[in-house]
Amino acid sequence: MKFTLKDYQNGAVIDVLRNLRKARKHWLEDKDRLAFSLTAATGAGKTVMAAAVFEALFHGDDGFDFDRDPGAVVIWFSDDPALNEQTRFRLMESSDRLRHTDLVVVENTFNRAKFDAGKIYFLNTQKLGKNSRLVRGFEGDEDGTLPSMRPDLRSHTIWDTIRNTIEDPKLTLYLVLDEAHRGMGSQNSEKSSIVKRLINGESGVPGIPVVWGISATVERFNKAMEVATGRTTLPSVTVDATRVQESGLIKDTIALDIPDETAGDFDTVLVRRATEKLRESTEEWAAYTVQKVSG
Repeated sequence: MKFTLKDYQNGAVIDVLRNLRKARKHWLEDKDRLAFSLTAATGAGKTVMAAAVFEALFHGDDGFDFDRDPGAVVIWFSDDPALNEQTRFRLMESSDRLRHTDLVVVENTFNRAKFDAGKIYFLNTQKLGKNSRLVRGFEGDEDGTLPSMRPDLRSHTIWDTIRNTIEDPKLTLYLVLDEAHRGMGSQNSEKSSIVKRLINGESGVPGIPVVWGISATVERFNKAMEVATGRTTLPSVTVDATRVQESGLIKDTIALDIPDETAGDFDTVLVRRATEKLRESTEEWAAYTVQKVSG
């Protein structure tokens, strides 16, 4: 890791790795599917913690007393491609053991029989939507009789790839749900259907063996896991917000000290300047992600 973990981050990583070890053991030995969650306040460094987990998962870590999983494959799933790109950047920024080639953005041209071990694949709702080229041709036409044509002579849809990876005894597929509270409602939306399909399985594709939900509010995710088809839940990993505050990463109050002798009205100038900076950075990031997605 490029960063030294805070004490609370170190403890959370240990707990997450303990759950991953148990989940992998149950899957390999009994084909039991498991799930658990990580709850941490916004600003607690969830991506930094995830980077430490992935380093140990792929390479092992003596400090965490964790042996690497040589067949580990990770799908990082969110509702937003921009959020995925931000996460990918932060993982590279945090880790000195994860190479950029290990962090794969799944584009519409992706066409592989199975995912490769030792890599994190970034997927989002749009890429698994019914109009995506990645899924076209996996299921039959609307009347259920004839298979749809696969575009560009595609030999494998993304659902084929997921199924083949799960069924390979040498591989263990882990699903990380970023902002895991999304897509867990009872509404019959496409987003909700896709997430539940990844978890429960459907149309000949098994549910992903190990599911790890990450969010600041995972109550909805935890409740969904309790009733998920054929899935056992492991203890949730919860980061105490008080410890995050004590570390200095989150502050309840920010004091602005303006000298009395300074001329002018400065009551809101700093807030205005910060707002302008935030707007500028947001626009720049949006333009960057559009360029990356379209490229």
